[in-house]
Amino acid sequence: MIFSKRTMFLNIFLLVLSTAVLLVSCDNGTNSGGDDDDGAEYHRETLNVDYANDNNAVFFDFSTGNKTVLPHDFFDIAIDADGTIIANSGSYGSGIWVYNTGESEITAGFSGQEDKVKEYTFKATLDTAKLYGYQSELNPLGKLGMAASKVCLVKVQYKTTDTAAYFKVVFSMTMGQTQSFNMTVVPGLAEGETGKAEIKAAITGLTNGYGWLYFKLVGEDGPRVLNNGTTWTGGGTGVPPATDWDILGTRTNELQTEDGSTVSTQMPVASRSSVLLNVYKKVQAKVVTGKLIDEVLEEEISDTGLSGEIDAIGYGWYNMAGMPPTFSVAGNTYIIKTVEGKFAKFQPESFYGPKNESFVMDFSYFYE
Repeated sequence: MIFSKRTMFLNIFLLVLSTAVLLVSCDNGTNSGGDDDDGAEYHRETLNVDYANDNNAVFFDFSTGNKTVLPHDFFDIAIDADGTIIANSGSYGSGIWVYNTGESEITAGFSGQEDKVKEYTFKATLDTAKLYGYQSELNPLGKLGMAASKVCLVKVQYKTTDTAAYFKVVFSMTMGQTQSFNMTVVPGLAEGETGKAEIKAAITGLTNGYGWLYFKLVGEDGPRVLNNGTTWTGGGTGVPPATDWDILGTRTNELQTEDGSTVSTQMPVASRSSVLLNVYKKVQAKVVTGKLIDEVLEEEISDTGLSGEIDAIGYGWYNMAGMPPTFSVAGNTYIIKTVEGKFAKFQPESFYGPKNESFVMDFSYFYE
C-alpha cells in the first residue's frame, strides 16, 4: 500500500477550495488535485449522468483515470457469459419493459397483453441476478439454458421515443465450434411472424474481456447486435472491456416495496443518481462513515467489509429528504477494490440537482 499517511494533514482550506473548484468543473478529462511531500496524489473527476438530456452512463477506471460516456439507451437487451439476460430498464433509467409469457411459439398472438409488460429495476438488497450491481429480484428474462427461452414480450419506450414499440422475442444458444447467443425478434404482438429477424452474437466476445453482449431492438439498423467496440451514429465507441473500468455512474429507479413485494412498478419512489460496481470483475466497496478522504488512514484500507451489492455505493452516496426533496452529500469516503485488485479511496463531494435533473457528482479519489 502506498497511500501516504500525510494526506490526512491536508488542511481544511484546501478541501473547501477544492469543493469550490469542483462546482465549476467540466465533464472532460481528469483533473489533478494536490499532493504531499511523499508524492501521493489525489485527483478530481465528474460523473455527469445528466438525466434531463441524454441520461448518460459513465464508466470510470481508477488505474488510468479514463472515462467513457455513453447514452443510457445504447442497448436494449444484454447477455453475459453465464447466459443471464437483462433488460435495460432501471439500470440506465426507464426504457425497456418485459413480460415472460411462458409460451413457446413466437407465431402466437399476444395482442391485448400490453398491460402485463412491466419495468424491472434495481433495488438495494439480495443477489439473485447481476448486472453491474446486484438486483433484488430476478430479471424476468432470466438465465438462458440449453433449451430456447419462452416468448418474451418487450416494450421499448425511451425518453427520446415518441411511441412505444413492442416485440416478441425468443433467446437461444448455438453450441459447436463457434458458440453464439441468438435472439429471434418479431415486431409487434399480433399473430404471425411478419418481419421476423434472427440475430447471432459470438460468445467469443465475452472471453475476450467483455462482460456482456449487447443487442439493440430499435434505432439504427435495428434489430442488431452491438459487437464490442461498435460505433453508432451520434457518437460513442461502445462499452469499454470489463478490465478497463471499475465504477459506473448512471440513473436507477427505487421501487416501493411492502413486506418484500413490489407495491407498484409504475410509480418509483425515487429516481436516483447511482454509482454501480463492476461486479463482473469482482469490484467491491465499503463506506468509511463520517470521514473525509484525507482522514482515512492506510490501516483502514483492507478487504474487511467489502461488498459487491448495489448499496455498497449505489444511490446511498447522497441524502434525499422532504417533499419537495432536498439533497445533501454526506462526508463519507468509500474504499474500492478495483479490477486490478488494488485499492482506491473515493469521496463524493458535491451534487447538482434536482431542479434541472442533471444529477452530477464531483468526487476526489486516491489510487494505490
